[in-house]
Amino acid sequence: MNFYEEEKEVVINNEFDYSNIIPTIEHIGILVQYCEGVYNQLLKLIEEDEQKNEKLKIEYKNYKYSKSYSERFEVSIREKTYNNLYCKTYNSYISAANNGQLKEVNSLEINLDLDYKRGLGNNLKYHQNSFTIIFRPYEIKFARKSNFNEENMNQIENTINQILQQFEKANSIFCTK
Repeated sequence: MNFYEEEKEVVINNEFDYSNIIPTIEHIGILVQYCEGVYNQLLKLIEEDEQKNEKLKIEYKNYKYSKSYSERFEVSIREKTYNNLYCKTYNSYISAANNGQLKEVNSLEINLDLDYKRGLGNNLKYHQNSFTIIFRPYEIKFARKSNFNEENMNQIENTINQILQQFEKANSIFCTK
């Protein structure tokens, strides 16, 4: 894929059904750790790009990764008692697991938004890259929404799918694959 193809706006709205996997704390932890790492990588790229362009006049600024203020990484846990818990790091996820807060949950959702802006001067194009993994009893989905076909975002989607495929699987009367 060449650079021109990556800069062409498209609609990517992929959804994958993993309802037959068994979501254990350990396997979800691997997924959380990967997503946090990718998120921190983006933040580092944004910071480096900001420093590189800081002293330039606006017309000479060239951003590959400019802050969009919509990037985020969060693990939302909804307990059966309807308490909501939000983990912003892998360590806070592990802490919640160690404190028994991942027993009998209604749902767990991993949100990874890798949004940024790219372009010259004030002519920046918004790049949306949303990855959402939802774990509910008998319903486990992974969805990606993007507005550009970028090789690095395709690789993130592939890696998340590979991690999910490593989970143990069990066919049941509710889901057989």
